[in-house]
Order: sequence, then C-alpha cells, then structure tokens
Amino acid sequence: MSPNERQWYLAFAHFPAHPRQIMREHLAGAQMLPFVALVTHDGKWVGGFSGFKQPAEFLRILEAAEKSPLLQASEATRKKLKTLVERSEKSAAAGNWKGVMRNVQSARKLSGRCPERTALYAIADQARAWANAQFATAIRLAQTGGDLKEALKAISEVRKHFTKEPEADDAALGLKAIRRVEQIRKIEGEGEPDTELRRKSAEKYKDTRWTAAFEVKAPGDD
Repeated sequence: MSPNERQWYLAFAHFPAHPRQIMREHLAGAQMLPFVALVTHDGKWVGGFSGFKQPAEFLRILEAAEKSPLLQASEATRKKLKTLVERSEKSAAAGNWKGVMRNVQSARKLSGRCPERTALYAIADQARAWANAQFATAIRLAQTGGDLKEALKAISEVRKHFTKEPEADDAALGLKAIRRVEQIRKIEGEGEPDTELRRKSAEKYKDTRWTAAFEVKAPGDD
C-alpha cells in the first residue's frame, strides 16, 4: 500500500465501503486527476468527478451536492436537536453559556442539516459574541491602566464557559498576556510606558488579539 493509499484508508476507515470501492462504483473508468468524491460522513455518494473543472462548472457541482437530500437530518435527529435548542434557549436566558456550548458539542455528534441545527448554532453565536466582549473588556483594561484583576476575571469566565472550545485556548493565551502586562506595569512604576519592552512582549502574541493588550491608550480613546 502506497503512502497516499494509506492516508485514504485511514481517513475512510469508518466507512461501510472501502474508498476504492466507492470510486469504482461511481467513477468507473476515470483516468484523469484529480479524482473527487463528495460523500456523507458515513460514505454515501453525493457526487463527484475526475479531471480539471473550470470554476463555474466546479461551482455547479458543489451547488448540486449542497441540495442532496442525503445531507438532511433525519426526523429522529431533528427531534434531538429540537430538545438541544430548547435547553440552549433557557441556558442563554440565564447567561449559562457553558450549558449552551455543551449542547453544541452534543449536536456535533449528530449528522444532517436542518433548521433546528441552524437555530442552535445561532444561540452559540450569542455565546461567542459574549466571549469576544469579555476579551475586548480585558484588553481595554490593559490598555488604559485599568484593574488587571478585573481583566483576568473576565478572561477566566470565558475559559470556564468554553471548555474544549477554541475560546478556551484563546482565554489561556489571554491570561498569559495580561499577567505579562501586570509585570510590565510593575517595571514601569510611575514612569512613562516602556514602549520597547511592550513591543517585544507583544511579539510573543503575534497574529492574535492579545498583541493589542500591550498598547497604551487614554480611557477615552477609541
């Protein structure tokens, strides 16, 4: 088995049919790369092609695949998702974003598209908006000489609510950044901001939101 074949085998190991069988059944005689198979999570054929496609033609193939009934959730799944939506609405009303994200994680184990999933993810968007607001508050406190204990608290709240989500990793990074700002403030004392020290510290957080925490702004600045 070649390295490429092994990668295919591992990627599709949970399918009821081997990828070779899927391709043989649906792209019989195909000879020109690339060989493209659009399948459901459990290996059901949705569409595919072989050979180069112009962008417009490729887009038509994708649009047709998007409309496949195989991608729609079953009635049993919709019922489960409806329950998750109802629970999430109650959690959101109480500010229990941890509960919302727990329901989202449960939904990820269910396959298929439906309005109930869309509704659940809309509630998740509210949770993420809250998290971003918490992060923004922490950064603003760091920039304007505000209370860093409050900044750390705001970030820690996000970490608590977003266990096993990307926001938890972002929060962990933010806690490190704010603690570094705390150290810098002690070094600066009552003097002027140490621009070079702040710049070097910010470099460690390049390409993240937390570089902004090392800037210095007046409380009224935008």
